[in-house]
Amino acid sequence: MKAVNLIPADARRTGGGSSELRVPVYLFLGLLAGILGLVTLWVLAGNTIASRQAQLADLQARATAEQTLASQLVKYAQFASVAQSRVQTVRTIAATRFHWHTALSELAHVVPANTSLLSLQGTVAPGASAGGSATGGGGTGNLRSQISNPALEMTGCTASQEDVARLMSRLRLITGVTRVSLGASVKAASGPTGGSVSGNVSGNSGCPANQPAFDVVVFFEPLPGAGPTGAIPVSGAPGASLPAGASAPAGASAPAGGQQTPGHGITG
Repeated sequence: MKAVNLIPADARRTGGGSSELRVPVYLFLGLLAGILGLVTLWVLAGNTIASRQAQLADLQARATAEQTLASQLVKYAQFASVAQSRVQTVRTIAATRFHWHTALSELAHVVPANTSLLSLQGTVAPGASAGGSATGGGGTGNLRSQISNPALEMTGCTASQEDVARLMSRLRLITGVTRVSLGASVKAASGPTGGSVSGNVSGNSGCPANQPAFDVVVFFEPLPGAGPTGAIPVSGAPGASLPAGASAPAGASAPAGGQQTPGHGITG
């Protein structure tokens, strides 16, 4: 049998046109959805950028405030550096300081009654100046240069050579003494005019006739942290010097010298 389409021809044309119109509608809706998605992404990206920009501005403001505060605290940092350097300087001086007062006080107690000192000089190291003059008075210069420890150089007179030996023995009783060296001990003789002549002991012409004139060097224990000419910088200190504007405490150069009492006799 042959199939017969019973739908009128007009109706068949209307149905086909409707399906043809649906395709552009779907395309338009898809395009609209795509545009909406792009707009949504653009809005979200804009919000993210705005949020990041706000965070950046806040961080920049905080950084500026911190820099301002740091610039205000620079003076305190400089003060702390100066204070630390001065403390280090004081420690250096204290480490190389010799107690001359104690040594001289004990010396006054151990010198025998029949012994007088004509000159007395104390230095922390050979070559260090004492009272503006170079070390090595009398005949003790060579002895003094042999050891870099603090030492007392003295010249004087005694009643006999036995008294010189007694003096050297008693000098060893001073606290911290490690060695007592005798440079010379020469008995003075009467000159043609009845005056005194001291022999070969330099600087001891003031001894009475027939009395020994001596040169003695008393060496003490070495100073911790002291170099061959006295105080040296502490290792680890920044440059071993003070920052700009800082100054060492008064008397910072004291350890490099000594105490000197030339020409004064000390009678026990």
